[in-house]
Amino acid sequence: MKTMGEPMLRGVVLFLLFSWPFYLVAQDTELKFYRPFGEVNQQVPLVVKEEVKGQCWQQSARIKREDAWRCVVGDKTYDPCFVKQFGSYTQALCPQSPWIGDSVQIDLPAAVDNSQHMELNMAETFPWALELTTGEKCQAVDEGDFFDGLPVRYHCDSQTVLLGHIQRCKASWSILQRTPSGVSTAWVAKAWF
Repeated sequence: MKTMGEPMLRGVVLFLLFSWPFYLVAQDTELKFYRPFGEVNQQVPLVVKEEVKGQCWQQSARIKREDAWRCVVGDKTYDPCFVKQFGSYTQALCPQSPWIGDSVQIDLPAAVDNSQHMELNMAETFPWALELTTGEKCQAVDEGDFFDGLPVRYHCDSQTVLLGHIQRCKASWSILQRTPSGVSTAWVAKAWF
């Protein structure tokens, strides 16, 4: 003997069976190109909080793109700093992150030449910053630290560090994360270049 609730229950079960996999699939990673000059679209605008004199002597160690530099003021290093592609090449803007617009402007004694800089290749270059699907924000760090043989690539808001290589073979990128509770996979929501 069938009750009126059986067809409805069967419908709910079928709906869950067919829709459940869609909830388990991560969203595609969004690639963001950071624009320090000109029109700001979907990023925090830059606000120069300090203007200082300094030097920019090499391409950024944290993001490989033509306009990104590693600069020094006194004993403080700023990386990345961005030099406008057209103009005098004597000012570098150094934002804190893609999420914080407060920046330092470095006035350079002479024009810099980026003709020897590596071009940005989003398929291979490590991004400057990552936003994880958990909402955590992570920024690139200088090379040199390792955990269990893997290079530490990013430090995040919490005690999390991201290790090794970014897995880009799917539309949803991933990377290993080390948290206080262990090592696991982190999914990347946005990659800032």
